[in-house]
Parts: sequence; structure tokens; C-alpha cells
Amino acid sequence: MPKAMTRVHSYYRDNIPPVIVDMQARVFDHFDIPLTQHLDNSTSHAAWLDAMLSQSGDETVVFADIDAFPLSRGSYDRLVATADAGALTGLAQVAEHKDPTRIYAGPMFMALGASMWRELGRPSMARNSTCDVAQSLTEAAAAAGRDMALIYPKFAIQPKWALADRGVFGIGTFYGELEFFHLFQSRMLSSVTLFEAVARDTIAGKLDFAAYLSIMSEERPRQRFRWPWFR
Repeated sequence: MPKAMTRVHSYYRDNIPPVIVDMQARVFDHFDIPLTQHLDNSTSHAAWLDAMLSQSGDETVVFADIDAFPLSRGSYDRLVATADAGALTGLAQVAEHKDPTRIYAGPMFMALGASMWRELGRPSMARNSTCDVAQSLTEAAAAAGRDMALIYPKFAIQPKWALADRGVFGIGTFYGELEFFHLFQSRMLSSVTLFEAVARDTIAGKLDFAAYLSIMSEERPRQRFRWPWFR
């Protein structure tokens, strides 16, 4: 019997614009990648990550932020295969407000064996005085000499932060060789418009970078979505 496709788990709260939730689901459906979107207002992102790993067996676990998706089925398959082979893999990130020189596998798109997490001593995904959310996992894996495979940003539509000495990332970041997309600042009106555009183009099979630059141009107002339940 063929191996079942590895499911992606995505956490969000009810302050996320519904179009983000809907368009992420459409992209995953287009690539026939199983996705569960977990609406949870009762716990933090880090506590949810810990709980998901605690509830898993020895299988590979894949996490994605609600504003992230793969740009091809092959990109996702390679990510999972790398994790299946025993490596912690994910999109490269730094915590600007902690130590911006320490690169780690960010939870915006990450895959690992739950057994690895247990073997590393179940490091908490919670932020602490030196690490942001999920950063302690990379620190523990590095200290134990475990394999890691980070996917670095190619470019961002609106660069905002330095990724140590490996480039920049920001609003609308494309990772690898156009393998993954992560929005950042998913409650800004122009950012949500960008997310919807990239998602639709991904499904259509043709990205329009001129349109994305126009959406995020400095002339456009940086307004927030204001839902009745906005927090």
C-alpha cells in the first residue's frame, strides 16, 4: 500500500482575515496536499506546536503558518522527503529582536520527525530570553549534531529584515528556487491583497511579479483590516 501523503497543520486565531484562510486552503487543495487549519483562540502558537508534537507518534510532522504555502507540489514533496530522512527542515528565519545572527528553522513552514523532537528532550517551542518561537528546536538539533536543511529566501516583494549574512526577507518572501511563499504581516490590507494575488497565480501556474510590486508600492496606504471581531 502506498504511503499516505503527509498532512500539513496550520494554526490560526480569529483575527486572521478569512480570505487568508480560504486562499491557503485553495492552494493546498490545488496541489492535492492534505491540510488541517486549526482555529484556536485558547492557546498560544508555541503551546499548540508543543501539543501537536506531543500527540504525534513517529511520523513526520509538518507545520505551516496560515499565511504560507508551497509554490509547487514538488517543493512540498522534497521538504517531506528530507524530513523523512531524519533532518529538521524548514524556512530560514532570524529573530531580529533576539540575536539577528542566529539562523533557525522557522515554524512558518517546517517539517521534522516527532521522534526527533522526543530524542532531543522535547525542547519547548515557547520563546524565551534568547530564542523566539520554535528557535530552541534548532538550537537543540544543532547541539546534538542532527541534520538540518534550511531553505533560504530568494527575495521579498517588500524587503524589511536582514537574514544575518544570507540575504533579506520581508513582506511577501519567496524561498528557495520559487519553492515556498510566506506573507508576514497578514492583517495589513495591502499584504492580504498580495497574498490573494500570489495564491491565485500559484493555482493558475504563472506568477506576476510586476503586479506584486504594484500592490506593495509605497504609494498604497498601509491600512489594517477592521473586522467586527478584530483584536
